[in-house]
Amino acid sequence: MIYYLRKRGNIWEKEKGEFMRGNAKIPIRKLLKRDIVWLAEHNCKAHSHSYLSHYNCFLREKPDMSPLIEKVGIFDIETTGLQANWSLMLCWCVKEHGKDIIHEKLITKKATRNRDDYQVVKSAVEEIQKYDRIVTWYGTKFDLPYLRSKALYWKIPFPRYKELYHTDLWYQSRSKLKLSSNRLQTVCQYYGIAAKGHPMTPELSIQTQRGDDDARNTVLEHCREDVISTDQCYDLLMDYSPSTKRSI
Repeated sequence: MIYYLRKRGNIWEKEKGEFMRGNAKIPIRKLLKRDIVWLAEHNCKAHSHSYLSHYNCFLREKPDMSPLIEKVGIFDIETTGLQANWSLMLCWCVKEHGKDIIHEKLITKKATRNRDDYQVVKSAVEEIQKYDRIVTWYGTKFDLPYLRSKALYWKIPFPRYKELYHTDLWYQSRSKLKLSSNRLQTVCQYYGIAAKGHPMTPELSIQTQRGDDDARNTVLEHCREDVISTDQCYDLLMDYSPSTKRSI
């Protein structure tokens, strides 16, 4: 049974049934008391009514100050290899979900030649902690274990269990779609999402390790393209999956 709230005088009462505004149901059972109070005390920009009575406006406007709205970052890294103890982290990108804002850092030429990725690792760890949830593509098996391994090596404090939530879209693709492959490029090609205009190649990795500026910039552009594509796939897939409290 779904419950809805009805205002009687100055009191909000919970009753059985459905509370809908334009087909949007308020998930009363999933909300904390503080969330319900916040919705009742804050008004939408469109009509100046409380978000509790105009829940569609809340979903559309997504006010940043709301305790119900997670700050989501789309995260990706590029490296010279798959094992942290045998390779360098070259760059990272974090795209703010739903916004045309990408935060990034690229390893310097000097750091590449010195095999020193401390600064790029440190900045990545600091950046992901600004979000409530990080979204990756196959990040469970690569991006996050790699970053954690590097952070521990450099003695950089890494988010502990349940301090930061994680959604891996590779698993969403595997469970919700039936495609020939669950690679990001395959999903993007099938659904008409632009992806990997600057693919990673062994030659590019070698040139980057030599400190070639064009190669380093191409790697960074590839990383940018991945977070943009992943963000669009997040919008595509997350209507069919719950937003779990899985820790990084």
